[in-house]
Amino acid sequence: MISTEKGNVISRTADAGDGLECQRRSPFYIGGLWAVGAWAMATNLTEALLRKSLNGGAPLGKILWEMGRDSNHVSSFFFDRFSRYNHQVKYGAASWRALDIFYNYHEQVAPQLKGALEGILTSHWLEKSENGQALTNRLKLVVEFLSRAFDEYRGEKEIRLLSIASGSAQAVIKAMKKEPHLNVRAVLIDMDETAIAEAKRLTREAGLADRFSFVCDSTQALEKVATDFGPHIIEMVGFLDYRPHRKAVELVSRIREHLPEGGIFMTCNIRRNREKIFPDWVLLWPMIYRTEREFADILVHGGFLPDKIDLVYEPHRIHGIAVCRK
Repeated sequence: MISTEKGNVISRTADAGDGLECQRRSPFYIGGLWAVGAWAMATNLTEALLRKSLNGGAPLGKILWEMGRDSNHVSSFFFDRFSRYNHQVKYGAASWRALDIFYNYHEQVAPQLKGALEGILTSHWLEKSENGQALTNRLKLVVEFLSRAFDEYRGEKEIRLLSIASGSAQAVIKAMKKEPHLNVRAVLIDMDETAIAEAKRLTREAGLADRFSFVCDSTQALEKVATDFGPHIIEMVGFLDYRPHRKAVELVSRIREHLPEGGIFMTCNIRRNREKIFPDWVLLWPMIYRTEREFADILVHGGFLPDKIDLVYEPHRIHGIAVCRK
């Protein structure tokens, strides 16, 4: 359990035997990762400072963000110079494009890799990294927890799910396919038009297009959409990684207000880990890393009772998924 100022939150670690990945990398691999990360930090920071001096002093963080999202920018000779998949993960960081590579790596990316340099670099960084495994674990756990949540409402004629910052909604689609006998309806909110387009494509492929509605907007649309839709379950996976404490608490509080009594809210957050330098400086992927207690505090200050929160970490203990009940 995690002790917060308002009580204890249940916390546990998922068993790696449940189809989850937990291959711990050797000190040699981690040392190489840190070497590449340190070199990328030096070169990318130098480039960012040069850009800052030339464009009138824009914030350094904004410059680094724009460098990372530039599809023409190469972060590291050892990572994304010769691998299109690594490159997509870098410039698509913080979006569905990067997650698509990780989520579908074994089914769609690995079979295309050959023994050439691209294949070696792609498998070395995307398949072997602990962060990559942890993202795949997160997807599997969210699918399982959504499936269980749907089952709790099996007596309802219609089970309503609202997904915030939904991306391509792969977890929602997979969970609905696991429960084909249940009438689950979903509304997806995301401000990225390309994410909405990809979600529409995936729902059509899954034969579920008639069960989905799409809203291309920010979290400001939450109140109107939730009032009109009346969700039993609200899911928001990944978004808290980018929200500072105060804004995170405010958003969680707003979400709780729009759940019915007994309604379920599912979200997650990332913990600091030994590979952190790599997303920070190679991927230029800025996230807010929180301890278990810091994550739990956001949920509690957002209005959820400590004994109504189940906090589960995947086996690497990088990503934590919270299932909260009102």
